[in-house]
Amino acid sequence: MPIDQTRLRREIEDIAERYRAAGYFPSACVRVFSRSETLAAACVGDAREDSLFDAASLTKIATTLQILRLVNGGSLALDEEICDALPALRKDAFLCGRLKGVTLRRMLTHTSSLPAWYPFYALESRGFAADLAFVLSHTEETHGTVYSDLNFILLGKVLEWIQKKPLAQCLREDLVQPLHLGNMTYLPEKSLPIVPSCYGNPIEEAMCRERNISFSSFRPAGRPVRGEVNDGNAHYYFGGVSGHAGIFADAAAWERLCRFCMNSKDPLLLEAQKEQPGADGRGLGFQTGMSYPHGCGHTGFTGTGIYFSAKYNVGVVSLTNRLFYPQENPNATWEFRRALHEAAFALAGEYAES
Repeated sequence: MPIDQTRLRREIEDIAERYRAAGYFPSACVRVFSRSETLAAACVGDAREDSLFDAASLTKIATTLQILRLVNGGSLALDEEICDALPALRKDAFLCGRLKGVTLRRMLTHTSSLPAWYPFYALESRGFAADLAFVLSHTEETHGTVYSDLNFILLGKVLEWIQKKPLAQCLREDLVQPLHLGNMTYLPEKSLPIVPSCYGNPIEEAMCRERNISFSSFRPAGRPVRGEVNDGNAHYYFGGVSGHAGIFADAAAWERLCRFCMNSKDPLLLEAQKEQPGADGRGLGFQTGMSYPHGCGHTGFTGTGIYFSAKYNVGVVSLTNRLFYPQENPNATWEFRRALHEAAFALAGEYAES
């Protein structure tokens, strides 16, 4: 029996408009899909179907898929230590000791012992390896599952080293083009229909103040940011291109990426979508748990999210610009995403293919 697409579209439009009106975000694009087709799509606010959003940490999923591709091809191994995968780190004796036992698997599952965050852009840079040594020598080791941007900053460096080309080129040639994803890129041209993402970096400014770290080059708080990545390390330190943040894409591109994962028979990619031993709520790169019914996904700080369930043949892309308010907006989008995921799962799940 075919899914009632009219009913589904009406539901997601109502959810998106309700949360927009409640001040959770100014604009949003949502797509619900199966393995084979788009089931419903809705845009609210100033967004349209081809609008590009700052994907924030959804970038980590693009990085994950490129790393898994190299593992399948034999260029990397999941249990390879980062200092072996990235030889430039071996030149620093402290890094060799501090990163001993930190494997690609541990980085993908966020069980690496690396700190959650540090503003690299506040350092007087002496090169990435030296800066990383400074950061790790001035922060405590973490234990258990601790979500860390540093894991994917390093994994992005691994991609560049193995592929012998810049990360933006890796994304384009090794993921976007082979999977026919369409509008997904670092450093988008300003002529594209890009949704503005934020005003300055007030949250990171506060994070720096809490740590007594000084940085004088933040973007002005009152200036709209459009086409520049919100994330401070990606923007100020890495020039807009990093393994943890920096990608801009439209909802259709993320739908195609999710559909690729849903249709894959590759054992490694299937394993990546499952919670890993000793990594609460984490697959290999992917998030798992109650927010992703019978599936997996990921979120982004700017208000973006993906979710799909291969088992129940349903997925959701939700792109918002929740930070685009002149004053700091306290509303996170997890409530909005949960409502979408539950609505899509409840309806599409009724018609799940065996």
